[in-house]
Amino acid sequence: MRKARKAAVLLAAVMAAILLGGCFRPFDASGYVKALLDNSYKGDSQEFLAQKIGTKEQAEDLYRQGIDAEVKSLTSQANVSEKLEEEYRAVLKDIFKNVKYTVGEATKKDGSFEVVVKYKKMNIFSTAMESFEAEYQSYINDIAEKAKNGEESPSEDEVSEQIFTLLKDALKESLGKVSFGEEASTIVHVEQKDKVWMPNEADVQNLEKLMFDMEALEEL
Repeated sequence: MRKARKAAVLLAAVMAAILLGGCFRPFDASGYVKALLDNSYKGDSQEFLAQKIGTKEQAEDLYRQGIDAEVKSLTSQANVSEKLEEEYRAVLKDIFKNVKYTVGEATKKDGSFEVVVKYKKMNIFSTAMESFEAEYQSYINDIAEKAKNGEESPSEDEVSEQIFTLLKDALKESLGKVSFGEEASTIVHVEQKDKVWMPNEADVQNLEKLMFDMEALEEL
């Protein structure tokens, strides 16, 4: 999941760089980073449009691609219904809209920009996984008990649908229990490559690790 969201942010960055083409001056590195984060995580295109990165339709398309990538990263190993995928989209949108960050000043240094991003780590996935693991074990035990009593076992697709429904419900429930860490800050470098400005990939990856407790999903 972490990889998919990271890719979604970078997708926005790549599209932005192509549209900018190095012709938009003066370049506002702070506004640029805010535009990419707001659009990718919150579906808010206001800064995206203000920075003249692209059209509202392009912003919406980038946001949709990011959410779709998240859904696929969670469900790619199973066959789930379109209805359940749509429910995942709704839950993930709500989760990412609640992320807390503030994009600060940009300082030009050695031909690139250093943009300060303040954040509060969102602790949501660890809570969700605790709930999911309990419900998952209960469901598996129930199937085993029914099979022991001679009852017909559900199909593989039915099992997958139910398990991923349990995960979706756990994620949704965790929104009501979310907590945030203390405010901290990190740096996102914005670098010029082939006459276009791009956020540093490693910095974008690191920022996501800092903003969410994604490590809880690594063994899913």
